[in-house]
Amino acid sequence: MAVPTEADWGDYKADLDTNWAHDRFAGHTNEEMQAYFYKNVIEAYEDLRFMPEVPFRYYMLGFRDFVMAGKFDFLEASNAANCFLCLVHEKLKEQPEYILPIMPELLPTVRFVAQNQAAFDAEERFYGRFREKLDQIEALYSRLAGR
Repeated sequence: MAVPTEADWGDYKADLDTNWAHDRFAGHTNEEMQAYFYKNVIEAYEDLRFMPEVPFRYYMLGFRDFVMAGKFDFLEASNAANCFLCLVHEKLKEQPEYILPIMPELLPTVRFVAQNQAAFDAEERFYGRFREKLDQIEALYSRLAGR
């Protein structure tokens, strides 16, 4: 998958959040964005939420790579894991056309994160049960993908 073009971003200036995401991500490779994920995981999660389809798909795979690399700033592993699961769930519910094409590439990471909640230091009292989120994600995906 290639770095999204300006055309892929569409009329990004029409929306403040999309414009903000464009300013942070546009023209950068996923490898280049790893430092941004590291420094600003919650902000990066918000940026991803407001991207158009093509940029979202591209940078979501970069977010997946960041989560799997496991190189987190102090106390950020839990935020990274939770943001990743929440974003997958949100897109399946709200904009499935954005995420369905890349779900086969995301699902192994979704499962890994959900099955290793303790390794991400994500306390259930703050983040809920990741396995329940996995169940919700898999049920949505199964229904949407016609499985």
